[in-house]
Amino acid sequence: MTRAILLGNHTVAVRALDALRACAEVCAVVAHPEDPEDGVRYASLYGKAAALGIPTYRLAGREPALAELVAEHRPELLLSVDYRYRVPTQIIATPGVMAINFHPGLLPRYRGRAPVNWAILNGERELGLTAHVMEEGIDCGDIVAQERFELGEEEDVGDALQKLYPLYERMVRSVVGHVASGTIPRQPQDHAQATTYPRRRPEDGLIDWHQPARNVHRLVRAVAAPYPGAFAWWGGAKILVWKARVADSRPVAPPGSVTRWVGRDGFEVACGSGALEVTRWSVEGGRKDDPRPRLGTRLACEEMGAVHV
Repeated sequence: MTRAILLGNHTVAVRALDALRACAEVCAVVAHPEDPEDGVRYASLYGKAAALGIPTYRLAGREPALAELVAEHRPELLLSVDYRYRVPTQIIATPGVMAINFHPGLLPRYRGRAPVNWAILNGERELGLTAHVMEEGIDCGDIVAQERFELGEEEDVGDALQKLYPLYERMVRSVVGHVASGTIPRQPQDHAQATTYPRRRPEDGLIDWHQPARNVHRLVRAVAAPYPGAFAWWGGAKILVWKARVADSRPVAPPGSVTRWVGRDGFEVACGSGALEVTRWSVEGGRKDDPRPRLGTRLACEEMGAVHV
């Protein structure tokens, strides 16, 4: 069987490991150094691999131990799945090793960090997964495999991940088959079509109610669970918006104003143009019975004073 080392993190890497074990000899797994989200917000690759008895390590890309590990195990495939560190050139150029990265975007577009989140923010309806040969640059190597899927206008990043998981599993099997047979398809990327995006942080989920309702809706969808969520301030309370939809109404009210109730627990908020119906929300650190904001109050773009209920 093909000897492989898996570098990765989070649930997508756990799913990739399951598929990899079925078609290759996994001689080692490398997870991120300690990560507060590991096993909390996402499944733990380190925990899963260690429980299976696979030699498991926590290493950043440029740590000398990673090169030593590759030299020791002499894999035929070095597979990177949601591994945030760049792998040094001397490792990916190791003779006899095919280094492949799985990138959850349709390369050459959406190179860089958080491609799924950025694609939703930009209103993309077609997303996908690309396997490419690792090179010194970021996400610029030859494409080995690529699959696409459609994301509905009301679906969010959590739905996108559920559609991505089976693609990772299927693509792992395909890549291992190519490596085993020595027939690896390589399609050079059209670098003229490339776009690159930066990483996103939790604070980037702050809602600007002066934006059109359509844009606010995209932000909510792009950072929904398992990501930290879009948010606004109601006095001193941080309100997290998990589900929403663009309203049919166009209220005449300042952006951020709560204009009407929606269903049993939701509410409508005026935006720069149009309005957003918030259908699922929470107060950070609050109780399940926290009251929704009163009609006429405003949700702010910055923390201000004490909350009034």
